[in-house]
Amino acid sequence: MTSATHTQERADGRADRTAGPDRSDQPAEPPPAGTAGALGDRLRQPTRDRLRWLDRDRLRWPARIALAVALVVGAAGQIMVWAAGNWLWNDETAIAINLRRTFLELTRGMEFQQVAPVGWLWLEKTLWLAFGDGERVLRLPSLAGMLAVLALTAIITRRLVGRWAAVAATALIAAAPMILTYVGELKQYAVESAVALAILLLGDRYLASVGTRRGRSRWLVPVGWAAATGVAVFVSLTAVLVLAGAVAGMTLLLALRRRWTDAAGLLAGSAPAVAFAGYLIHRRRRFPFMPGQSDYFADGTPPAGSGPVEILAWLPRMWSSFVTVTLDWRQPLLVLLLAVAGVAVLIWRRRSLWAAMLGGTLLVAVAAAAARGLPLADRVATWLIAPTVILVVAGLDGGVRLALRASAGARRAGRVAVASLVLLLAAAVLPVIAHPAAVSAYRQVVDPRMKDAGPAALADVAARARPGDLVLFYWFSYRMVVWYGPQHDLAPHTVRLYPSGHDKCDPQAFGEWLGDADRVWYVHGRSLSSAPDDYVTRVAAEFAEYGTIVEVRDFPADRWSTSTAAWVLVDLTAGPDPQPPVVAPDPEHACLARW
Repeated sequence: MTSATHTQERADGRADRTAGPDRSDQPAEPPPAGTAGALGDRLRQPTRDRLRWLDRDRLRWPARIALAVALVVGAAGQIMVWAAGNWLWNDETAIAINLRRTFLELTRGMEFQQVAPVGWLWLEKTLWLAFGDGERVLRLPSLAGMLAVLALTAIITRRLVGRWAAVAATALIAAAPMILTYVGELKQYAVESAVALAILLLGDRYLASVGTRRGRSRWLVPVGWAAATGVAVFVSLTAVLVLAGAVAGMTLLLALRRRWTDAAGLLAGSAPAVAFAGYLIHRRRRFPFMPGQSDYFADGTPPAGSGPVEILAWLPRMWSSFVTVTLDWRQPLLVLLLAVAGVAVLIWRRRSLWAAMLGGTLLVAVAAAAARGLPLADRVATWLIAPTVILVVAGLDGGVRLALRASAGARRAGRVAVASLVLLLAAAVLPVIAHPAAVSAYRQVVDPRMKDAGPAALADVAARARPGDLVLFYWFSYRMVVWYGPQHDLAPHTVRLYPSGHDKCDPQAFGEWLGDADRVWYVHGRSLSSAPDDYVTRVAAEFAEYGTIVEVRDFPADRWSTSTAAWVLVDLTAGPDPQPPVVAPDPEHACLARW
């Protein structure tokens, strides 16, 4: 900081500050009694001072009340989604089945080619051993993580931008559909989102503490940083990206201030966590991944083999997908401009550390996606929701402040008109970009539907089945049966429709496999995205060659879940069905056989 700046600070009556991290503006000291405490004295103060008094005194409690309401409403919505206790769906059962393994086995490759942080798996395993395998128990870390995201967003935005900005940011998090979705799922995205904000907050505290201790205690700060970041990368796959972005921003800021010793200490303290994360990533890559995983999320990564030109062409598609899918917002270009403006506003308001950390985190996330390391799309990018919200709100708040400052020289009537117009425009921007998210979030809270009604169909069949009945399952529901089947003494016997020329197409062998059963049940859970809509009808048509279709029951999506489930009952003793279901020929789904 230059000596001219110090001179100006002394002239303004402020204490001299060290070249540490940026601090929020502190309220002015209260005036002595009888000097400026009376209302008349305050009204006689200059316009700028009077506006400050209005903001700090009259608007303090309304802002606090509004923030409290946003926090309570957001927390209540998350708890309602979690408390619904919906059955686990396909992706969740793939994780849950792995929890039956030992702690040591969880450090290796996972069944069903799943990817999850070891520390998070250990946490889930510990909860399962302590409290059982109920849906709500397994989703407790998700609830805790998203509640932490809600609270940390409010705290960080309040410190960086202001009270009303904190209200806006908290409301946006409370109305984020992706946040609410993963409150109620057994996935790691909630914990990753909370860890991302925690690392940024720890980075701020680190830079505030480093250089202030003397003697042996000066080593406590980097040691504590190394321990905290090591835990972070153990429980979160994306923590290493946040750490890289935060450390890059912090190092740049220290270098600009010529604090080379502190920069070296920061890099040394971060090295263990980076090395540990590298080891975990290398160990996981020794085991197989799901085929085509890098290309599963549309526009999350550029096409394989892309050069600079292709990557530049991919960037707008990636950002548009992130805004419209992950955030469920509209106007991607406006959101981008506000986020970039947010970085500039934080620098302008002397929050350079946070500008560097938040901006660095976004840049590292884009670089990782461009290198096809981690897609920046859909649920995988949930950890970036809160940092993006903070930057967008900071950009909007900065625009309001600049407009009000520009009108400071106008007459009172002009200032009032400009202030009213600016506030109206600012209040209109957020609904324009975020109204689809708010509508979707409201629906999720009042009617938290499951993603797979297959467990409902399975439980219904288990209650109706007679001794000697054979229960078969849709092949894509295999994981659901492995998890829920033992509760009803049902084995995972699965069938699938194959192309007509497939090696497994053997009607005689399939009939022999049905054995001496009098009745056969077919249970169909959530369909694979590429399966035809009439898959259940096609299976029933195949079964009609072996027996009579007694009943078909649907579990409609509008009542039970976001996808349709069903079961089919076939009486093998009645002979082939005289009126089989009629379906159009499809050579890709023409033969029913064991999977």
